[in-house]
Amino acid sequence: MLTRLHISSFIGLTIIVWLVTLWVQGNPVLSSEFIKPFGIVVSAITSIALIFNKYAWSWNVFKNWYVKRPDLRGTWKMELQSSWVDPNTGKQIDPIIGYVVIRQTLTFLSFRMFTKESRSKSITHTIEREDDGLYKLAVVYRNEPDINLQGVRSEIHYGSFILNINGDPANELQGHYWTDRTTKGSLKLTDRIKNKTINTYLEGVSEYSAD
Repeated sequence: MLTRLHISSFIGLTIIVWLVTLWVQGNPVLSSEFIKPFGIVVSAITSIALIFNKYAWSWNVFKNWYVKRPDLRGTWKMELQSSWVDPNTGKQIDPIIGYVVIRQTLTFLSFRMFTKESRSKSITHTIEREDDGLYKLAVVYRNEPDINLQGVRSEIHYGSFILNINGDPANELQGHYWTDRTTKGSLKLTDRIKNKTINTYLEGVSEYSAD
């Protein structure tokens, strides 16, 4: 995220290059009065940058030509099919239903996943735009099982996933994941509630049960 210091530096450098160029070309250089509004300019540009980063980037007027970043904000219902085989039954487990919350600005994205037995948080991410205009979301995450399961049958681990972003606006994220426990599987997010965020698995159950 650009800070006031960054913006001040960029504007100041622009002014310096401009004045030096005028001097080299033999043109009259502006007086010190030219510098006086510097603080006002920096404050105005900083405010605009903050508003744009948090809100305006997702407005349709900037879509696809000025901002090439899909809006994924909200709560999603998740279906995860793992390759893990239950040692007690010798069979692959049933799909896991959970909920995902995505918080996002132009420069930031947070991905939180809630299931009955664990929660995951994104560490880093990237959104790639392909040649045909479609997008992919790639995330590295940390998973923390319920404390009662740690040391019993599930430990803290790390994983990654890549999801295709379908729809405009986005209405489905679908792809696959893999972990450092050598498990892998498919991941699908649907039923997006755009203006709603949850903080626990039970909140997700309540929200989607209400529908």
